[in-house]
Amino acid sequence: GEVGTLVDERVDPVDVTATLLHLAVRGHLRITEVAPEAAHAPTDWTFSRREGSDPLLAYEHTLLDAVAPVQGDPVKVSNLAGSVGAVIGKVQSELYDEVVARGWFARRPDSTRNRWSLIGWVSLGAAVLVTVLLAAFTTFGLFGLALVALALGVLFVAQEMPARTPSGTAVLGGLDALRGSLLTQPVDTLPAGQGLTQLSSILPYAIVVGNPARHLGWMCHCGVRL
Repeated sequence: GEVGTLVDERVDPVDVTATLLHLAVRGHLRITEVAPEAAHAPTDWTFSRREGSDPLLAYEHTLLDAVAPVQGDPVKVSNLAGSVGAVIGKVQSELYDEVVARGWFARRPDSTRNRWSLIGWVSLGAAVLVTVLLAAFTTFGLFGLALVALALGVLFVAQEMPARTPSGTAVLGGLDALRGSLLTQPVDTLPAGQGLTQLSSILPYAIVVGNPARHLGWMCHCGVRL
């Protein structure tokens, strides 16, 4: 989730998906395929909790509690939208806090976008008002249109305002190298008997920076039933 947020400066559904897989790889979550009730029924899976050995970050804990509560029945993927939807706002907020705590951003990307969007909307409102007044009482109406264009430009660039720190930029450079490796690494170079372990550990990262379809193809090559 942190890697996906660093890449595009947003918390997206794909970041949540990658986090769930990462929790499973680390032993905090078990994803089990459920036998279909009818011949043509869609495949479903359940999430059940396990005791992983490493500590959880705040957003991971929130997400894990939602999809695999300590008490109660396992959550099915078909019901995942409701379970995750109830906590997605908190997960997003905790993820933004985490990338700032890691030093990848000086300020939360969502707060930066919101601040500049507010400036853009206020500027646009003021520019429209000035344009109306200029057009009504002077011959400088075109100057007002230029102000409107500038305000619209601020609104447009507001989405691009979050800035990574030098540390975040350095990590992003390493992720670009990882992406290249994921796209070009031949599957037959994997150590014999270790393919499943290595591919499973990389799959969450492939989802946010690489080519997940190719990676899943590798896992099928290693004999994993998907």
